[in-house]
Amino acid sequence: MKLPGLFRKERTTIAAADAQDHAEKLLAESLRLLGQVCTKVADAIESQRLSRQGYEHNTYLRRTDVPGDAAKKPQE
Repeated sequence: MKLPGLFRKERTTIAAADAQDHAEKLLAESLRLLGQVCTKVADAIESQRLSRQGYEHNTYLRRTDVPGDAAKKPQE
């Protein structure tokens, strides 16, 4: 007695699992790529904002709102 339907169901189950695995893999890779793009855009926006405020690219930030003597704690 042959059961061709039984073997066909196994193949479609395996094919469906492979298709789902492939779709999940593509989704994960797409989200990682989107995260990288968002990080680069955020860095560019922050760089432009800092350059408008007078900071150079690749330099350390300095506080300009606190004078040097006022930053020290008062002695009691």
